[in-house]
Amino acid sequence: MKKLLLSLLFATLVFVLSSCSKSADETTPEERVVVLTFEGDYWDALVDESQYGGPLLYGDMVNGTDYQWYDQGNTELASELCENQGSTIYWNGGHAISDFVHTDVSTCDYTLQLSVSKCDENGNGGRNGSKNFCVHNGYLSDFAITTGYFYFKDGEPRVIDHLYLTSTAYYQNEVGKIVTSEDWTKIIATGFDSSSNITGVSEFYITKDGVTVTDWTKWDMRSVGAAVKVTFNFDSSMKNEWGLAIPAYFAYDDVAVVMAK
Repeated sequence: MKKLLLSLLFATLVFVLSSCSKSADETTPEERVVVLTFEGDYWDALVDESQYGGPLLYGDMVNGTDYQWYDQGNTELASELCENQGSTIYWNGGHAISDFVHTDVSTCDYTLQLSVSKCDENGNGGRNGSKNFCVHNGYLSDFAITTGYFYFKDGEPRVIDHLYLTSTAYYQNEVGKIVTSEDWTKIIATGFDSSSNITGVSEFYITKDGVTVTDWTKWDMRSVGAAVKVTFNFDSSMKNEWGLAIPAYFAYDDVAVVMAK
């Protein structure tokens, strides 16, 4: 009888342990997490002199620019501007490094598109008092067939554990003009493998029930899976006959990537 009870207890323990799933912040002994912070001289040099029409992000305003970034030797993440009809200009979509802050949301339009609305006592708008962050622009529509993305430049598929996200001042201003208590906007992250197969999807509501995220907020990205490329798209209740009636922008910082040890 005692042997039978012990066997049942042991079987129950094995079942419980095997049923436990890994949380978003856990890694195995074979993993380590590294973070892309966008801080340092390399990243400072990627901040354009103007938020709209500057030489880094817009080039000659016709052919565009070769603006791109690469977190070499750390997360290996990279990004470049989207191309439309042979032109790479930030208005076509992409990810731009920024350190701009504009606290008066009511006066923020597209010419201040790279600003967040909050900063610390030193004037820094990045997460945890850091200076730099990255701003996404773009969504898929009948007029735009590509949207902002980042990818692992070395071609290795990896899991992005999480990143931190907030809305831009431009988004907050335009949404504030039309939002109701029932309105929402979500950002959809989709992962792809090297053969362009989808590895997973994760969604984040930047506006929900009429309330917009204005502080740096953690987005768990593990459901995107081990991907070589991650694209970001928008969907919203605030639309018109041309698509979104609000700017397709968000800011992100501190991208945590799971790396093999």
